[in-house]
Amino acid sequence: METSEKIALQSIAVNLGLVAIKAVLAVISGSLAIQADALHSLSDVVSAIVVWVGIRISMRSSRSFPYGLYKVENLVALGTSFLIVLAGYEIVKKVFAGSSAEYPGHVSFAVIGIGLTILITWKFSRYELKMAKDTGSPSLLADARHVWTDMLSSLVILAALLASAVGISLDRYAALVVVVFIGRAALTIFIDSVRVLLDASLDYASLDTIRAVVKEDLRVVEINDLRARNAGRYKFVELDLTLRVKELEKGHLVAEEIKQRIKTKLENVDHVQVHYAPQQKELLTVGIPLCADRQTISIHFGEAPFFRLVTLNPKTAGVSADHIFSNPHGQAEKGKGIKVAGWLLEQGLDLIVVRQDIGGKGPGFVLGNADVETQLVAEEGAEVALSRLKQDWCR
Repeated sequence: METSEKIALQSIAVNLGLVAIKAVLAVISGSLAIQADALHSLSDVVSAIVVWVGIRISMRSSRSFPYGLYKVENLVALGTSFLIVLAGYEIVKKVFAGSSAEYPGHVSFAVIGIGLTILITWKFSRYELKMAKDTGSPSLLADARHVWTDMLSSLVILAALLASAVGISLDRYAALVVVVFIGRAALTIFIDSVRVLLDASLDYASLDTIRAVVKEDLRVVEINDLRARNAGRYKFVELDLTLRVKELEKGHLVAEEIKQRIKTKLENVDHVQVHYAPQQKELLTVGIPLCADRQTISIHFGEAPFFRLVTLNPKTAGVSADHIFSNPHGQAEKGKGIKVAGWLLEQGLDLIVVRQDIGGKGPGFVLGNADVETQLVAEEGAEVALSRLKQDWCR
């Protein structure tokens, strides 16, 4: 049995226990307010049963609903918000009617009993709220807030009992405060439920987490589109990416890796759909590690003091850009080569010219995964190697 289903059954049991306690207190004390509170708890039992049924239905699959029945939970939560409003109306009506004319008997016993119900509802609402956040269940969250309103209504009853003991009635003022809390809880549940039912976007924090996960992958050139929504406690994510790959098979592997990382970072992700397309480039960006003289090709990669980046047009052999940059990671204590490889990918690198093979090493893996070509040359001069490269690549 799923955790959320167990909590829903526990909620039914707790609310039945509260109804029994308040019914006994109502008979002994004769308090109309406690009778009203017992009726309020009975509505909580109905609400808890509806939540349990909603959770059971939401876990079923159907051919008619290929994306699942998860939103049933949000429908249940929406219904619960109306029950909370009804409970607020009930408190105002019953407490006002019951506390203005009659004074209950056995006040001490009634105070102890109501105090016990307050303790039970407070402990269970905190517990259910924590479990709702852990499981991401909107219906459990709604029920926890409903139980919380039951505790607030019991506080009103307690105030009425204590006031009746000294001949002072504070029921009217306390009820107004409780109704404000009830209205706020109902409004929050209502808005959250309607947002999900209308396929509103995920919260900004979740979207930022998804973007961060995607951008960590150096093979991603650009996020063209990101859409994500809730359905019940579950999340659905859609991505449109431009990838630094040439083969569709490799693009598929990249997409699968990104899916798994998103599911690891975010809880309750049911589905991640990734649309991708290879990067289309008319120009070729060539990188060359240089020695301190800025002319000789360095035999080192991560420790090369400079890098020359040349943008070529393969069709015309023309150079549209030619710049020399200082190695931004040359002084790093660890992982120089991998950091430099990542930096070069950010510059749009397509081909790297080296005098020493970097295959089998960290930088080689990083660049290879991004489909960057490696050109191994024997020439020491960067200009000579570049001229040879134009002959081979520019037709």
